[in-house]
Amino acid sequence: MDTTPTLAGPASESAGTRWGGRRRFARVGRVLPVAFLQIVGTLLASRVLVGPGLGTGTPGPPWARHAATGAVDPVQLGPLAIGLLVAGVVVLPWRWRWPRAVLLLTLATTIGYALVVSPRGPFVAALTMALANAWLRGYRWWVVASAALAVVVLPTADVVLDRSSVLDLGAVLLCVAWATVTIAVSELVRVRLERVAERRRQRAEADRRRAADERVRIARELHDSVAHSMSLINLQAGVALHLGTDLPDQTRDSLANIRDSSRDALVELRTILGVLRSVDGASGAESVGAPDGEGAERAPVAGLDRVADLVQRARAAGVDVTLAVDGDPSAVHGVTDRNAFRIVQESVTNVMKHAPGHRADVVVSIGPDVVDLVVADHPSQPPSADRGSTEPLAATGNGIIGMRERANAVGGTLSAGPTTDGGWRVIARLPVAGTDTEDLR
Repeated sequence: MDTTPTLAGPASESAGTRWGGRRRFARVGRVLPVAFLQIVGTLLASRVLVGPGLGTGTPGPPWARHAATGAVDPVQLGPLAIGLLVAGVVVLPWRWRWPRAVLLLTLATTIGYALVVSPRGPFVAALTMALANAWLRGYRWWVVASAALAVVVLPTADVVLDRSSVLDLGAVLLCVAWATVTIAVSELVRVRLERVAERRRQRAEADRRRAADERVRIARELHDSVAHSMSLINLQAGVALHLGTDLPDQTRDSLANIRDSSRDALVELRTILGVLRSVDGASGAESVGAPDGEGAERAPVAGLDRVADLVQRARAAGVDVTLAVDGDPSAVHGVTDRNAFRIVQESVTNVMKHAPGHRADVVVSIGPDVVDLVVADHPSQPPSADRGSTEPLAATGNGIIGMRERANAVGGTLSAGPTTDGGWRVIARLPVAGTDTEDLR
């Protein structure tokens, strides 16, 4: 049976060619020995010289000998007989797609050959392969019925057509043995293939369990490090606001923004950990404790409907950000919605980290098929006096790599680079119905 993995991309072109060659060999190459055995073997068997005494010169194989005299009638294979031999093997390459049709065709050509001439030699080779293939594909009743019909017709063809007056019991036993062995060997192969498939399934299940355990371990590390640190930041910012009644307004605003941002980050972290816990819980992996237990507050997964809140927090942090949204954010769902928000979030964060004196413009255009995202920052001063070089961000930062991976994960594209005025621009285009190929990041 063909179980060829799907390969895509230029990097897998050579591997795909190798697998394609193996698939063609499985469908066509394995037929060649059967074709040689059936055609050449039958032709040779029809011309072997064996008589009542070995080597007496009477033409024909020993199983075609008359019981009374021991003589053998010569077999002349005409165009029709040879055509039936060839037709039986020509249809075998299609046995994978149409196993029952190929079985019926090879049965018809085999029986037809036995009716045209006295059956001699390995003329059942193609039918044997068709029977085995159909048995492995699960069509067992078809195989039993076809084999039974062949056992009845093939040894009696000479008697029915008056080519022989005596039914050869040896030929009947030979046909019964041939059908029995074919079915028995096919069943043994089927059991072996099922065991191999079961072992592969068990290995794949073990790999999935290991991956689930690894995700839980990573989630636990996130909780133990990031959530603890964010909780301390939130607590300390709250205490500073409570005690610092005489602080300047700008300082109090910054502390309030730190407190709110850390609280939002905690809620989002609880949501991510909850998703990991629900995904991996069925695998028996140990659950990850949330900061506030099972009843911890959870926020909905971030999407384009929260871009306005993101921009508002950036403004509260002192960044001049403008937002333009064209279209309905609720029309985008799933991974595309989440990844679009993360791309905008990472782009705005890069402006805050690498270009704090720049003005940022965020444009979100939602069409019927694609979502276009543009985040560009513009320096308030000439490039020479403000942002000397944008290359380190592109060369050493992981943010752009992560954004590009998120775009590729849903079948989209992303480009990022410096602008002529000394700023930086990120442009992404994501399909609305993106392909959900990424795990939770």
